[in-house]
Amino acid sequence: MNTLNAEFDTLTSPNSVPGLQMLARQGQVRHYRKNTLLIEQGDHGQQLYVVLSGRLREFAVSSDNKPREITLAVVGAGHLLGALALDDGPHCASVVTLSAVACAVVSRDAALAVLRHNPGLALEVLQLALQRVRMATETTRLALFSDAYSRLSAMLLRQDSERDALTASDSLPAMTHAQMAQHIGCSREMVSRLLKELVVGGYVVREPDRVYRVRKRLPARW
Repeated sequence: MNTLNAEFDTLTSPNSVPGLQMLARQGQVRHYRKNTLLIEQGDHGQQLYVVLSGRLREFAVSSDNKPREITLAVVGAGHLLGALALDDGPHCASVVTLSAVACAVVSRDAALAVLRHNPGLALEVLQLALQRVRMATETTRLALFSDAYSRLSAMLLRQDSERDALTASDSLPAMTHAQMAQHIGCSREMVSRLLKELVVGGYVVREPDRVYRVRKRLPARW
């Protein structure tokens, strides 16, 4: 096992949650390859993950004959995953790595021990968990009550906003049409058609790095 090292610096930025530093110190740093399934929907987790570097996708899978996926969130350094392990209940979503990832992995027992003696940290963990609930609820609301174009345009605008907030040394990876379809809960063919029409209309441009960027105000309806 590696101990917390220079990767811990990602938790000391102005935007990070101070309590995560204390929680991360209770665990061990582990490195995961791209496409590694960290958490599986329905499993009873025994550990929490404080993300130090890399990007991960949280998603839910339907239980019908033709399983479908919907992305609930894409997260990076400074996020906490697996908090449902604290009550020993089943995970309601899966988590997979989108890139090489480093996490401080904290056992359920170690996390509970430090939370019992640090009410301030317990409150911060609760706030992080509530943020995740809000993100998942908003994703589900859009999937149920809006059309594919509305969900796609919301995603494009959110990605532009996230890129504007990044430093010059950071970047968001390009998403394939299939990944976008998973993210907004529709078919790849629908995403391809909508993007083609937006590009032809001059609303969106595909940059050399294969990232789609909004160039002018998107229509309210398509």
